[in-house]
Amino acid sequence: MTADADVGGSGAPTVSLSPSPGQSTPGATVNGRYRIIGEVGRGGMGVVYKAQDTRLGRTVALKFLTSPSTLGEESRERFIHEAQAISELDHPNICTVHELDQTEDGEMYIVMAFYGGESLRNKIKRGPIAVEDAIDTTIQVARGLEKAHRKGIVHRDIKPANLLIAEDGMVKIVDFGLAKLAGKAHLTRTGSTLGTVAYMSPEQAQGKEVDHRTDLWSLGVVLYEMLAGKLPFQAEHDVSLLHSIIHEKPPRLSTVKPKVPPELETVVHRALEKRPESRYSSAGAMLEDLKEYRDTLRSAETRPFNLGIILQRARTPRIAIPALVLLLVTSFLGYWFLRRQANIRWAREKALPEIARLIAENDDLNDAYKLAVQAEAFIPHNPTLTELFSKCSLRIDIRTEPPGTRIYFKEYKDPDGEWKYLGISPLENIRVPIGIFRWKMEKEGYETVLAASSTYNVAISARNPLIPYNIVRVLPKKGSVSPDMVRVPGAKTDIGELSDFFIDKYEVTNKQYKKFIESGGYRDKKYWKHQFLDDGKALTWEKAMARFVDQTGRPGPATWQAGAYPEEQGDFPVSGISWYEAAAYA
Repeated sequence: MTADADVGGSGAPTVSLSPSPGQSTPGATVNGRYRIIGEVGRGGMGVVYKAQDTRLGRTVALKFLTSPSTLGEESRERFIHEAQAISELDHPNICTVHELDQTEDGEMYIVMAFYGGESLRNKIKRGPIAVEDAIDTTIQVARGLEKAHRKGIVHRDIKPANLLIAEDGMVKIVDFGLAKLAGKAHLTRTGSTLGTVAYMSPEQAQGKEVDHRTDLWSLGVVLYEMLAGKLPFQAEHDVSLLHSIIHEKPPRLSTVKPKVPPELETVVHRALEKRPESRYSSAGAMLEDLKEYRDTLRSAETRPFNLGIILQRARTPRIAIPALVLLLVTSFLGYWFLRRQANIRWAREKALPEIARLIAENDDLNDAYKLAVQAEAFIPHNPTLTELFSKCSLRIDIRTEPPGTRIYFKEYKDPDGEWKYLGISPLENIRVPIGIFRWKMEKEGYETVLAASSTYNVAISARNPLIPYNIVRVLPKKGSVSPDMVRVPGAKTDIGELSDFFIDKYEVTNKQYKKFIESGGYRDKKYWKHQFLDDGKALTWEKAMARFVDQTGRPGPATWQAGAYPEEQGDFPVSGISWYEAAAYA
C-alpha cells in the first residue's frame, strides 16, 4: 500500500466502518501490536491505515474490512481462503500480505507491506505516460498476474488504483479477490462515476463466468490509458459504458495517439479482443510480446548512435549541438528502418521458403511451426505465411474437469525437454503445431495428469485429412487414485461406448502372475466370473480350465513350462494368457 491508496475502487461509495474505539486515532494500538500512524485511504471495501509494527519495528498497512455483521458467512470464508492463497504468491510485483487477523470486536483486517510512492491512477492524472515507462509498468503487472494465474487466482479488478508504484519503481498489484467480495455492486451504481466499470471485460460486464483472460483485458485497458491519456471506452453513465464495452470496438490507439508504435498498438488491441479466446491465452504470452518490443527499444539505445554517449564525448560549440542532434536522430531512424526492412526481407526470402520445405518434406511440422511464429513477428498479415500456418498448425480446445487447470506441453520426442506453459483451462481456439506432444495438467488439490496426445485427428472424407483433436481430461482428486494406476478416458468404439476406467501404470509381470497361481487362482472359481465361450458355445468349468495350461500341461500361461516362467524373466511382462485368465487375475 502507498500513501495515496484507494480502497474499493474509484468513485465507490464511502463505507462507515466501526473499528474498535480509538483505532482510527493516531497513536492507538490494534491488538496490542500495531500502532496507528494515520489514515491512508477509505472507500467501498473498507479503510486503510499506515501503522507501526511495534514487535518487528516495521511500517505496515492495515486494511479493515466491512463489519462482520454485514458480511455473509460464505463471503467471509471465501475472503479468508483467498487472502491465504495470496499470501503464498510471494512475487515482487504483488503486494506482500503479512497476516490476516481480527480484533476482539470481530473486525477483520489484513496486515500488508507499506510502500512509499503513488498509485498509477495518480500518475495517469498528470497526463500520458512515456512509451518506455508504460511498457515497463505493464511488464511488471503481467509478471505478477502470470504468477497469480498459475496459482488459479484471478484478480477481477485490475485498474490503475490497484497498481501501486513504489519509490524504487517496482509496481505492486493490490486487492486480489476483493472485487469478488464486492459482488455486483459496481453494476448497480447510478450516476456518472465510472469506477471499476471502465476496466471490466465484456464477459464480466455481462455477468458471465470469468477466467484469467478478464485480467488481460483490464491490463489492456490500463496500457491504452497510459499511452493515450484517456480510456478506450467512455460514456456519461455506467449503463452506456457497459453497452460500449460489450458491443463497440475501441478507437484504434494510433488515431488517438499517432506516435504510438504499431507493434505496441497490436499488443493493446489483441488484449482488447471482445472474445476471450481471441485475446492472449495467458499473461505469459502477453509478457513475451511486451518484452520482445522492449528489448528492441533497448537494443537500439545501446547502438553506436546512442545520443547520450555521443553528446558526452562531443566538444563542439553550443551552436553545433542542434545540428548534431538532428544528424543523430536521422541516423537512428535510418538504422531502425533498415534493420526492420532486413527482418522483413529475412522473413519473406529466407523463412517462408524454409517453412514450405519443412512442410513439404513432412520432416517435422513442429520445426516449421516454430519458424513460422518467428516470421509472424515481422510479416503478421502475409497471405503466404497464413497459408503455411494452416498446413503446420491447428486451433484446438483444451478442457479439463475441473476447469482452472494449468496446461503445459512439450515435444513427444524430447521427454527431458522443458515444459511450455499454454494457459489455464478451458483454452478455446488456441493455435498449436500439428504433431504428437506430451501434456501436463496441474491444479491444487488434484492429481497431476501426464498424457501423450496428438493435436490432430484424421478425417478420410474431408478435403483436409487433418482436423483438430480437442483434448479433454479429468483430474482425479488427491488420494482418490492408487499411485500405481492411471485413468484412461472413455471413448466411442466399434463395439460401443466405453466409460472412463483405471489401468495399472505397468504391465503385470511373470513374478506377480505366479503369486496368483500359487495362491490358488486357477482352483478357486470365485475369480472366474465370466461365462466361458468358444465360437459362441458355452464351455464347462472343467473344459475351460483344461485349456488354460502351460507347455507341460500344468495350470498357467501357455509360454511357461513346468509351472514356471523362463529363468531371469521374473520382471518381464507375463504373456501367453487368454482374456479369461487376465480377467481372473484382475
